[in-house]
Amino acid sequence: MLLRESSSASGGSADLAGVVGKGNAAGVPAGALLLAYTDAANRDPSGSLALHDEMLDVVGPAGLVEAASTVAIFNGLVRSADAIGIPLDGIMLAATSVERTDLGLGRFGGARSTLTAGT
Repeated sequence: MLLRESSSASGGSADLAGVVGKGNAAGVPAGALLLAYTDAANRDPSGSLALHDEMLDVVGPAGLVEAASTVAIFNGLVRSADAIGIPLDGIMLAATSVERTDLGLGRFGGARSTLTAGT
């Protein structure tokens, strides 16, 4: 949702399916590299170091810091929300219904809290 809105605000578009491996990173500058970096940073943090030189070449030092910071922030937020069982609120539930279905987000562990909250 945030990616779609920020892309729209900047005059672009983003293929949200790319974030769950169903599409590509079309519409996001250096999208394929950024997805590869975020996947590596989440699955094999020490392995993500192999992408640092390419990240520096393509997105620059500030882009690498921003990507690493974004991975860290979202990782922490999602882990915290999942750990304490925060369900999506009604507004977000309604606003993301189509996207959650299209992307199959119900298959992820964090969806359990929302599903047990009566949705």
